[in-house]
Amino acid sequence: MAARVTEAKTAMAAFSQHPGAAPRSFASERTGEAAFASLSRELRLGLGADGCVEHVGGAWHTLGYEPRDLRGVHWTILVATRDHPRMRAAIERLLALDDPQPELELEMQASDGTPRLVHWTLAQNRGTVGIVAVGYERTTQRRAAEAARGEAARLERRVGELEALVDELGEHGRAMEGFAAIAAHQLSEPLIVAESGTIMVAEELGDALDPDLRARLDGIGRGAARARRLIDALLLDARTNSAPVELAPVDVDGVVARVIDSMRERMDERGVVAVVGPLPTVHAEPRLLEVVYENLLSNAVKYGARSRARIDIGAERRGDDWRLTVTSGGVPLTADETTRVFEPFRRRPGERRAPGSGLGLAICARLVGRLGGTIGVTPEPAGNTFYFDLPA
Repeated sequence: MAARVTEAKTAMAAFSQHPGAAPRSFASERTGEAAFASLSRELRLGLGADGCVEHVGGAWHTLGYEPRDLRGVHWTILVATRDHPRMRAAIERLLALDDPQPELELEMQASDGTPRLVHWTLAQNRGTVGIVAVGYERTTQRRAAEAARGEAARLERRVGELEALVDELGEHGRAMEGFAAIAAHQLSEPLIVAESGTIMVAEELGDALDPDLRARLDGIGRGAARARRLIDALLLDARTNSAPVELAPVDVDGVVARVIDSMRERMDERGVVAVVGPLPTVHAEPRLLEVVYENLLSNAVKYGARSRARIDIGAERRGDDWRLTVTSGGVPLTADETTRVFEPFRRRPGERRAPGSGLGLAICARLVGRLGGTIGVTPEPAGNTFYFDLPA
């Protein structure tokens, strides 16, 4: 260390003879009192012409030093060896008046040997050829910046992975849409044949057709038509899954009348009576709205009273929305069931008398959401009221 100090003194002495090393003013008083310097983590040094520390102050305890222990120490002892050329270059620019206040970041050696990054500002000491330096430790900030850059790089990689996944899902979605279109066509074709076939048979036989058989044919035709409309609605939903459904004013009364007509035979068999109140015009998509009512009424027929049941269909204005309701008899849902009844494949425990897969209400919830509305159910003393809200 003694040899390094001697070498540094020689170098500093050479700098002191530089022709530009005229005395210049530097307001060191602006650094404030020692207490403020300590709180601000400011480090202060005054270097003599030999490069050794003559004055010292500030928060050197953050580097593990007592200021009094640094007096007489050459700056090369405090600065990491790899930063010596940068410090010498800054001193040379300062003494040559090429840079009156050079700034640089130096790696300093703490008392425990760990490196610390300090940002220094150099200036000539007033009336001498010495140098004063004011520094602020930036180790924490640098580590935080490096961590932030690392996190940013990680997030950028993750964003790239997610974008690739979105592209993959988009391709998968387009493939599924194509498959859905093909499947819908294959499913719709026999339904269309069944629907038109029943009409043709009834027309060809005319009065010779037994009334009971005519009623059965009509039921088959209406069932095929209902299944075809459901397929069309679900296909429409699949095709517009990534874009809003085109909405338009829809007469709810006309929709409900068509649905009741398609279910007339089933309702007559069970003795179900539908009581329809005044219904409004709402902003919706007619095919999707029709499927919603078909599933709600079918659910009411299946789970209502076994005979002479009544279904009330109504509407109530609520601000900018209409609340459309379907009320039927039956066992009231429990609080837990009201929150889960719209989940796929969800059926009441022990309910076996009504056929079904538990998808009807899930389809309703899906389609009502696509129409921009909300759906729910309220248990009644002797039944349940299913409702959904749509914009007026």
